[in-house]
Amino acid sequence: MNKYFEIQTSKVVSSYGGIGSIIETPQGALKIENFDQWPFVIKALHENEEYEIHDKRLLKRLRYHFPRLKGFFQVPTNTANRNNRQEPAEKKCFLISAEYFPQWWYCPQCKRFKTLYVWWHLWKETKEKYDVKEYLFQFIKPKCFSCYEKKLQKKRKSGKRKPFFRHYELEQVRFIMTSPHGNIRDIPWDKWPGAEKSVREEDGTYRSIWLDLENPCCDNPDLRYIRSSKFADLIGVRIKCENCKKYNTLEGLFSLRVGVELYKPVIRSSTSVYYPLIINSIFLPTREIEERDKDAIKEWISDGEDAAFCFKALRKKYTLETIEIFIKSERENDFEPEILYRKKEYNFLINPQMTGEKDSNDFSIESQDISLLKKYGIGHLLKLKRIKLVTVQTAYTRQEPYDKDLFLKNNEESNQIKFKYTSKWGKKTEYLPAIESYGEGIFISFDPGKLERWFEVCRRDNESYRERIKKIQENSQQNSYIVKNRFNNLKYLAKFMLIHTLSHLLIKEFEFLVGYPATSLNERLFVDGDKMQGVLIYTVAGAEGSYGGLISQAHPTQIEKLMKSALFRAKDCASDPVCYNSEEQGIGGLNMAACYSCVLLPEIACEEFNCFLDRALLVDKEFGYFEGKFNN
Repeated sequence: MNKYFEIQTSKVVSSYGGIGSIIETPQGALKIENFDQWPFVIKALHENEEYEIHDKRLLKRLRYHFPRLKGFFQVPTNTANRNNRQEPAEKKCFLISAEYFPQWWYCPQCKRFKTLYVWWHLWKETKEKYDVKEYLFQFIKPKCFSCYEKKLQKKRKSGKRKPFFRHYELEQVRFIMTSPHGNIRDIPWDKWPGAEKSVREEDGTYRSIWLDLENPCCDNPDLRYIRSSKFADLIGVRIKCENCKKYNTLEGLFSLRVGVELYKPVIRSSTSVYYPLIINSIFLPTREIEERDKDAIKEWISDGEDAAFCFKALRKKYTLETIEIFIKSERENDFEPEILYRKKEYNFLINPQMTGEKDSNDFSIESQDISLLKKYGIGHLLKLKRIKLVTVQTAYTRQEPYDKDLFLKNNEESNQIKFKYTSKWGKKTEYLPAIESYGEGIFISFDPGKLERWFEVCRRDNESYRERIKKIQENSQQNSYIVKNRFNNLKYLAKFMLIHTLSHLLIKEFEFLVGYPATSLNERLFVDGDKMQGVLIYTVAGAEGSYGGLISQAHPTQIEKLMKSALFRAKDCASDPVCYNSEEQGIGGLNMAACYSCVLLPEIACEEFNCFLDRALLVDKEFGYFEGKFNN
């Protein structure tokens, strides 16, 4: 049964939703299907070039994992018909597809608990039995056939001829099951009334639950979903079979494990249900090399010349870096890690004349005077009046996130968490779903010399500082979704935590002063163990760009005001002294002094799942970068 309704494009490819995710809508929870099942892909992809997104730099990087990749397609805007919101506004071929999930629904009125297929089948029987008009069944969200039938019979017995239009809405069950292999399924509720629970003797909690997956509770299960008015927790919910009279409460549900993949129950809105593998790229307006010049460069290289020789011959047309990038691209398709990919963006931002144009239709940069901000160690302050970002979804995981570099290297064998591709074609796909966004941002980089001195002095003179950094490094080595050698360099880790924490504090300040909610702001970190130390805070607002509220704060006096306010708030957390003195917080113990009262952001605003944060590195009186003895 085809039903249509409108959905935001940002929910299809984003850091919190995408293919394989569960999205909440007024019509129920839906799971977005693989893009090879979308009518848009099946019928329209090769016929509409306007839906293709061009980013050669990103395409080259992803071809390491997807060797047949030809390009990216723009996820279409799914809009409803103004006259009838149950019909699409455009042709069917411009739609994406989704299915109701979870499939189990219950009626709050009569407590019946059935799968969606059974609900629709019984609705059809009710329609045929009472010859109800067709329009009564043109709804998207299913209704309870039993309650409708009872009211209809009662009304007919009363002798009243007026049609009966009242329907009883069904509700989806809140619980589902996920596996570390990336799969998702419904809980086998028809087996639950016969579940056997094993209780721990020491504390009375449930140690394990056994289900007979081969057989339901009886030959003809007739389930009821009964909620208690006295108990609000799981013990207040019973799954009962009216046929065999067996029942069980949901107490101990989260101890259930099913199958070889070890499916475990979670709430469908839990963040652990879905972690998309999103690759973001800032479009760099670099000048393309002409075909005849490409042939000349290839000939010179084959004759033994280097990039410097080619640049000398073509210096009036191209930069040295442009020529070096082309020469490298002609060689073996080497893997390009995220940190090197971002270094190109960083170099362009701090010196756009080296690699291309400073202003174009897709990019516009304006440098700001930093004389007022040098006391904070700021090396560059840029107002990005217009930026274009391409966001591509390559895969997704469940239960735990997965590192981008690990994925692109295809290093899945050594990890318990398995990723799932966005289509049946897997790594042989020719296209990937993407979104092209325009927006604005503020870029801040720091003086590498001062950061170097801060790290060396604190490492030499402060034991507490050394212990904090070392502890985070050890915890990062034990997390399966982080590249194990990523933070072998302690200086890199310290710089990363410092700039990442400051980024979160500034985003909170922008939320207060500009009015943008934190969920509409994003960060892009540019940090390595050498001379890359910056952060881009940006917002995107569709193809028309944003409204200038963020870049209005890019003036040096405003940034100084923001810095003072951010550092002041960093000293005073509502959860202190517990938060400040905490030794391990967050996912895998990858945070120190950081909680939702001071530093943590909504997950869609953070690149690192709210990890690698410690406000003590900024404001501690002994080793803080801005407030410590080093700064004095």
